[in-house]
Amino acid sequence: MRWIQDPGHGGKDSGAYAYGQMEKSWTLEAALYVNYRLLELGISSGLTRSRDETLVPTKRTIAVKKSGAIYCISHHFNAGGGRGAEFIHSIYADGVFEEILRKEFEKVGMKTRRVFTRKTTNGKDYYFMHRETGRVRTTIIEYGFLDSSDYEMLKNKSFRFKLYEAVVIAICRHDQIAYKEISEMPTY
Repeated sequence: MRWIQDPGHGGKDSGAYAYGQMEKSWTLEAALYVNYRLLELGISSGLTRSRDETLVPTKRTIAVKKSGAIYCISHHFNAGGGRGAEFIHSIYADGVFEEILRKEFEKVGMKTRRVFTRKTTNGKDYYFMHRETGRVRTTIIEYGFLDSSDYEMLKNKSFRFKLYEAVVIAICRHDQIAYKEISEMPTY
């Protein structure tokens, strides 16, 4: 498997919550969409979860490591008063793929905040998904803030699907695979 999609949160862990929207629902939608599209394009992909279930952090990272994937995308939606999408890479990665993602998000009209990485005081990756997924190159996507003006765009399902498609386009660019438009829109 080349890619694995990790829908953040799930089950008892709703993630961010604002305006009646739980993050876990949209992270699952994002991962299912991207996985569907990659398979449609002939790019091997899988999921850490395919339904609303609780995955403790270690079970999630074990699933990523055991998948045999080279790359992981951990899908998230933010909260906390900011605005714009963020793309987070490991301290051991160069950020080139995340810059491709940022540019594709901007093409569909999503404001972006930054591409970044973060270390702990002892010099390790700050984020669990980077620290605990072994050799799998993990990217965390924060699609936008549920508790800001981002929500006005994000609540529109067709706009969210444009963002998910931007992820697919970025993967095609990264993997140097010919991109083809979606043949049939999935229903979630």
